[in-house]
Amino acid sequence: MNTASIVLFSTGGVTALRDSLHNLWETTGDGSELIVLAGDSREDVAMYLTRQYLRGRIAAFGLGSSQSIDGRCGLDMACRLAHREYLVRTDDDLRFAPGWLEKTVAALESAPDIGFVGLVQTCEQRRRGRPRKVREQPQPSETASTRCFVTRRSLCECGECGRMSEQTVQTCPYQSRLKTLGHKLAYLSGQVVVAERGGDPGGVPARLESDLPPHDGATGAMQQVRQAYQLGDDVLITCLACGHDELEVLAARIEFCRRHNAAVGLLYELRCPQCNELHFEEDAQFRCPV
Repeated sequence: MNTASIVLFSTGGVTALRDSLHNLWETTGDGSELIVLAGDSREDVAMYLTRQYLRGRIAAFGLGSSQSIDGRCGLDMACRLAHREYLVRTDDDLRFAPGWLEKTVAALESAPDIGFVGLVQTCEQRRRGRPRKVREQPQPSETASTRCFVTRRSLCECGECGRMSEQTVQTCPYQSRLKTLGHKLAYLSGQVVVAERGGDPGGVPARLESDLPPHDGATGAMQQVRQAYQLGDDVLITCLACGHDELEVLAARIEFCRRHNAAVGLLYELRCPQCNELHFEEDAQFRCPV
């Protein structure tokens, strides 16, 4: 989707940032312009963003303070950095469904009178009767959450930014101006869920050999082995040498069943960017049937 700029506002630290970026890469492909504004200038956040920028996985990033980013819609900052026709603003604790960007942009293109599509419900929307059904088309709304939205960049004017609050979302300066100009606000359901902070630090989940399916012979198993990590990925595994909580994937080697010469999994070589210590992570996917 090369017509959209996504501006991610991150305040949850490197773990939330990494999870959010991976979700965006998986659900939008490589065509969108992805920009990160981090309200956390810690060294691990800065190093992580620098690596992603140098690899070309994000178009730009900025570091600030949590006071300057947390709790603001950030439209004034986002519109100065974005260059594409459509502008997306989101937080790092939101996770997107596959195809969400194409659906939202298609909805805007088919309805020129809609100027703002929110992807998160407001309090007012949630407390009216039963939970809303998931709908394929955006539904007109008097209010729209500024936590995550898609708009046309041509409608933005720098300086239109306010504190995000469920109680004051109706008074968002940008939304008020859009309605004055005759544009509608809308809500598109089913595209975003709120993720819990923290959780499993990552790594390939360990599986008992008895739980693994038997391999299908040399040819069949080779075709079925799947990589959990891609080369160059940053994975949340703790370095045993220095305690850093993220390792870079350097290589993936196929492991074989010696009895049948059949592929049964992968062995990953990982490097700690903090101390350069090498680590190895086994991902067994099949067992010998005999």
